[in-house]
Amino acid sequence: MNLDFFFTPKSVAIIGASNRKGSMGYVFMNNITQAGYKGEIYPINPKEDEVFGLKAYKNIKDISADVDLAVVLIPAKSVPEVMTDCGEKGLKGAVVIAGGFAEVGDEGARLQEKLQEVSERYGIRTLGPNCFGLYNCNIGLNVSLALGSPERGGRISLITQSGAYGMAIYTFALDHSMKFAKIIAPGNKSDLQDYELLSYLGSDKETNVICILAETISKGREFFEVAKEITPKKPVIVVKTGRTEGSRRAAISHTASLAGNLEAYRAAFVQSGIIEVRSGLDMIELAKALDFQPLPKGKRVGIVTNSGGTGVELTDLLEESGLSVPELPEESQSSLKSVLPAYASPKNPIDVTTLWSQFTELYSKSIASLFECPEIDIIMPILLQRSAMMKEVVESVRDTVIHYQREMKVKKPVYVCWVSTREYLNNMEILQSAGIPCFEWPERTARIAGYVAGYADYLQKIDNSEAIYALPQNELGKEKAASILNKVSKEGRNYVLEPEVKQILSLYGIRVTKERVCSSIDEAISTANEIGYPVVLKIVSPEVIHKSDFGGVEIGIKDDSELKEAYTRILKNVQSNTPDAKINGISVQEMAKGKEVMIGSVKDQDFGPLMVFGMGGIFVEAVRDVSYRLAPVTESEAEQMIEEIRNYSLLKGYRGERGVNLEKLRDSIARVSLLLVDFPEINEMDLNPVFVNENEAIVADGRMFI
Repeated sequence: MNLDFFFTPKSVAIIGASNRKGSMGYVFMNNITQAGYKGEIYPINPKEDEVFGLKAYKNIKDISADVDLAVVLIPAKSVPEVMTDCGEKGLKGAVVIAGGFAEVGDEGARLQEKLQEVSERYGIRTLGPNCFGLYNCNIGLNVSLALGSPERGGRISLITQSGAYGMAIYTFALDHSMKFAKIIAPGNKSDLQDYELLSYLGSDKETNVICILAETISKGREFFEVAKEITPKKPVIVVKTGRTEGSRRAAISHTASLAGNLEAYRAAFVQSGIIEVRSGLDMIELAKALDFQPLPKGKRVGIVTNSGGTGVELTDLLEESGLSVPELPEESQSSLKSVLPAYASPKNPIDVTTLWSQFTELYSKSIASLFECPEIDIIMPILLQRSAMMKEVVESVRDTVIHYQREMKVKKPVYVCWVSTREYLNNMEILQSAGIPCFEWPERTARIAGYVAGYADYLQKIDNSEAIYALPQNELGKEKAASILNKVSKEGRNYVLEPEVKQILSLYGIRVTKERVCSSIDEAISTANEIGYPVVLKIVSPEVIHKSDFGGVEIGIKDDSELKEAYTRILKNVQSNTPDAKINGISVQEMAKGKEVMIGSVKDQDFGPLMVFGMGGIFVEAVRDVSYRLAPVTESEAEQMIEEIRNYSLLKGYRGERGVNLEKLRDSIARVSLLLVDFPEINEMDLNPVFVNENEAIVADGRMFI
C-alpha cells in the first residue's frame, strides 16, 4: 500500500491558507512552516497575494508545478468543488479537515457522498473529512491542528479516530521521553480506510510499534486480514472505544458511524494477534514498553524492592496478570547473600530493606544478579520514595541496565515500578531518556508487563502456526449443500428447516442424529423401531421456529404406545397454537446423550461470520458462558474456543468424571466454520444442543437463517 504522497510529499497546497491569527488557515500555515518541512508549500487563498511570505494562489490549478498533497480547510459546502479542481490538477492525495459532513446528519451525509464521488472520479485518495490531519514527525510534516514541532527519530505511529484525544496521548508521550514516527486522524473515513493505513504502517521502516484508538473500524474483514500479516513482524495495539451503550451513542454523533459488534471486534483482535487494551493510557504505556525494551522470552519476573509490602503487592498483581515471580535458585540467592544485609530477603522479591546508605550498590548488584539468573525473564526494580529520590541510585540502575543490555547483549526487558512525588520526575527522566521505561505504581506496571508477555507468547505460538482447517475436497458436499439452500430461497423462505440444516451439516462430515421425517403414525413407529428406542419427536414446519414453545417436541419416548400418544399430542398442540402452519411432518430422531454444548454463528456487518461456542441447553442466553472467533478457524483456535468457557472443566472431566471427546468437538467447530465461509448467505445459525460424550459430538437440533 503506497501512501507516500500523504507522508512524504514533495509539495503541499494549503487550501484556505490565511495570515489572520486564530484562523484555521493561519494554524496550518504556522504548523507546516515551523515544523521544518523541506518541500514546496503553496498557500491557496483568492483574497491574498502572499501568506506567511509565500506566494498565494487563487486556485490550485494556477500552480504550474505538480502538487502531491492538498490540505482542504474551507467550509464543507465548498469542498466538492475544490476537490474537483484538485482532480483536474492531478493531485494524488487530499486531507479534508472541514467538518459538517456525515457526522451532522442526512444533509451532511449527502455532501459526504458528493465528496466521495469526486474522489473516486479523479482517483484522489482522501483522508477525512472531519479529521484532525496528520504528522510525519521524522520529516517535519505537520498538517494537523496540533501545535508544535515533535522531535525526530520516533518509531511509534498512531492512528486515532479522535484527533483531540490523540493529541492528548501524544502530549503525555512526550512527557515520558517517547518519540513518534507518524500520527494520523482519519475522521469520517469517506475514502481512506483503517486497513489501508494499517497496511502502510506495517510496511513503513520507520514504524516499529502501531497504536490505534478506534471508535469503529471500517472494512473490518480487510483490517483483520491485514493485521494477521503485520502482528508477527511488529506489535499492533488497539484501544476500542464504544464498548457501552452510552459511548455508542456518543460515537454516532462524533464519527457518523455505528459501533460494531464488540464480540466480533474482540475475536478479530485475538485471532490476528492485536493487543487490545482498556484505555489510551494503557495503549501509550504499552507502546513505551515495546519500543524501549526487548521482548521477554518467558513470564518469570525478578523484583528488586526497598519496600516489602510493595513487592508483595506487585507479586500479586503480576500473577493475576498471567506472570510468575519464582523463588530464585540457590546459586543466585547465595550470591546475593554476600551483598545484602543479613536480615534482607534474597528469594524474590529481593528486598534491599531500608539501608539507604547502600542503595546504590544494593540495587546495582541485585539487578545484575537477575540479569545473570537463567530462571528470570523480566526484571522489575521498584523505586519507591527514598530510592526514587536519590539521583545516584537512579543513575546506578540506569548504568547497570545499559551495561548488561548493550555491552553484555543480555536481552531481558527491564520495567521500573516508580512510586514517588512529582518533585522527583527529573530522576524518572534519567531512566526513560536512556530507554528504560517507568510505570507509576505496581498496578500499572503489572498490567503493562502482562500485555507484553501476552504478545511475546503469541509470537512464540505462531512460530509453530498451522493452516486454516482443511478437508479433502472429495469430503465436501458443497454442491449438494448449495442446492438445498437454493431450494429454500426459491420457496421464498429465509428459515432453513431442521432436517435441511442437518442434511447440510452431514455433507460437511458433521455427525447429526439419525432421523426421518414421517407423515403418519405408522411410518413414525416403523422409523423408531429402525433407529431404536428411546426416540425424540419434533414438528417440522416453516412456520414453527421455536418448536418447544408451541408444544412441538417430545423426548424420551420409550415404546410404540408412547410414540402414538406423543405424535397425536404434537399435532394437536401445533394446530391449536398455529392453525395456519404448514406441517411437513414429524421428525423421529435418535435420542443422543452427553454434555450439552452449542455451536452457533451470526453474520457481523464488518467482519463476516462470527462463530459462537458455549454450554448448551435452554439457558444458554441467560448463562452466556460462550467464546467467539471469526470463521474460518484453525484447529488450535477451535481448541481455544472450548478452553475459554468458564465450564471447560465440565467438558475436560471433573472430580473423577470422565471428560468428553474434545477432539471430535474441536473437529465439529472447525467444520462448521468452513461451512460458514463457503456460504456467506448464512446470516445466523444455532446448533443447540450438540451432545458431546466420550466417543463423539452429535448435533441434535439446528436452526439456520439465510
